[in-house]
Amino acid sequence: MNGLTWMRAALTALMLAGVTLGSAGPLRAQVALDLRDADLRSFVQIVSEATGRNFVLDPNVRGTVTVLASGTMSPAALYEVFLNVLELNRLTIVEGVEADRIVPLGTARELAPGAGGTGGYTTRVIELENTQPGEVVEVIRPLLPAEAVISTVPAARLIILSDRTGNLKRITDLIDRLDVPRENPIEMVRLRNADAAEVLQVVQAMNLVPDGASVTVDRRSNALVVSGPPELRNQVRQLAGRLDTQRNTLSSAAIQLNYADAAAIADVVLRGFANAGEDGAGAGQIRIVPEPQSNTLLVTAPQERLQDIAAMIRHLDRRPTQVLVEAVIFEMSVEGFADLSSQFGGIVNNAVVGGVQFALEGRPSLTGLVSSVLKGEDVDTGSGGTLAGLRQRGDDGFAAFLSAIAQTNSTRLLSTPSILTLNGEEAEIVVAQNVPFVTGSFATVGESALPENPFQTIERQDVGLTLNVTPQINADGTVRMVVKQEVSNLTNSQSSAGGEITARRALSTTVLVRGGNVIMLGGLLEDGFGTVSQRVPGLSKLPLFGGLFRGKNASKDQRVLLVMLRPRVVKTDKEAARLTRELARDAKRASLAITPPDVEQYPRTPLGALPFDGADLNQPFDAGFIDDVAQRRNLPPLPSRLRFSAD
Repeated sequence: MNGLTWMRAALTALMLAGVTLGSAGPLRAQVALDLRDADLRSFVQIVSEATGRNFVLDPNVRGTVTVLASGTMSPAALYEVFLNVLELNRLTIVEGVEADRIVPLGTARELAPGAGGTGGYTTRVIELENTQPGEVVEVIRPLLPAEAVISTVPAARLIILSDRTGNLKRITDLIDRLDVPRENPIEMVRLRNADAAEVLQVVQAMNLVPDGASVTVDRRSNALVVSGPPELRNQVRQLAGRLDTQRNTLSSAAIQLNYADAAAIADVVLRGFANAGEDGAGAGQIRIVPEPQSNTLLVTAPQERLQDIAAMIRHLDRRPTQVLVEAVIFEMSVEGFADLSSQFGGIVNNAVVGGVQFALEGRPSLTGLVSSVLKGEDVDTGSGGTLAGLRQRGDDGFAAFLSAIAQTNSTRLLSTPSILTLNGEEAEIVVAQNVPFVTGSFATVGESALPENPFQTIERQDVGLTLNVTPQINADGTVRMVVKQEVSNLTNSQSSAGGEITARRALSTTVLVRGGNVIMLGGLLEDGFGTVSQRVPGLSKLPLFGGLFRGKNASKDQRVLLVMLRPRVVKTDKEAARLTRELARDAKRASLAITPPDVEQYPRTPLGALPFDGADLNQPFDAGFIDDVAQRRNLPPLPSRLRFSAD
């Protein structure tokens, strides 16, 4: 603050704080302030002159002040502004009788307010009646100045304090307020199994009861009566609860399961508690017997273990998640065959003596054809195009034979098996024919030509589609599946050892796939080519006529096989019903596509479609719906359903 501003503020304060002549005392007028960066000590002087109060300043009181006021204010308002300025400068006032002390906030806690005569140094012995000296010292030590000295005599409950007289009185008043009787609540801890007197001996041996507290026994109610702080009551309550446990007392309970298998759960829970407890104590007393008819576990165990066993059983007996496994097996094969050959020769004395002859698969030889013609037998030249001729003059002649064929065999197989199973449970679906295969035979030959006691051993095997899967749902939503899949069919071909040859495609693997995703388990692309060529050396290379001395057939096979799998996790009944409707609609569309049309002529074509439109899940089980359709679409009609009268 510059000199001009300071003089203006001081003169204004003095003019407004004038004294009226003839009055009993000074009259306090209004004060106007206009301070900018003024010295704090000078501002204290202005407040002292305006309010008539005396102030003693601590040597550490330093700083500047800026006060901007648009008008005048009363001395009371000026003093309120003064207190705000002190607070902003981390200062405070310790009030006295004739003078107030202005000190830093950190020093105020060490000073005592009140009358004068507090500057002397005094030592006093303070005796406590209800409180421990250590607890009181912890409370008052932060309020003592650095020069104060305090010590305790715990055995006699004494506190020795040396401090200034004024501050000593303040601390003494605080100690008197702390040293009051405590109203500790009385709590009764009742015991059911243990003896209260024995439990009290344990409490006393552990030195849990502090001074001023007590623990006694009420023999009539077998209870402990505790009077003391909350910490003591909690300790006694916990210790009594542990000692009051009824040991080696067996209890029994029947726990009925909702989803889990009683026999499987019994073994798991029993092994889980086999080593439970301290040093395995009590493990041999636990017995869990499954009752399969009601799917109930009969549990016999110590009372303190029974609740833990029941909790583990309830945790394991949760509704399992189901998995719908859908598979797609696509197989297509194409077999092609082509043949072209010419055969001719001369005949002398009704026998072929020379020419060109080839032995190709599916074709007769020239010699066989000539022999059949000469004998007047039927001639089978095989499939395809043939051109043959025989010119004979007596026993001599000339024969020629030309054949050509091109054929293609194709097959297409699409299987979409699906199966629903519980999580972790093996499921299998088989759509096959049970075909008998002869594995051995035996005949006893006696003296006669006919065998005695002949017999054959036959083994039946499934030929068709087999899907075996064991899913396991993981916590991250993926499904681990152990898959065994086989597709087999009859080839209508006989082996040299006898019996029909079957074609088998099998797959066994373990895969991990996220629910709802499609994964390819296996694939096969087979491309085969074969040819048989026969020719006459030298002559077969002649231009133009060389083809008469060559014979050839060729075959080409192609096969494509794909196996794909998609698991769907089914968690709720609503989701299962939705998937059922989807699959039923697909099945109905497929059955309608292959059902022959009804031309409304006798005999009528029966309805072959799936009797389910996907809207009502109970529709396939409605006997009235099935009978009505059968009566309407079949001739002769079926008999009506049985009806019972109310009589």
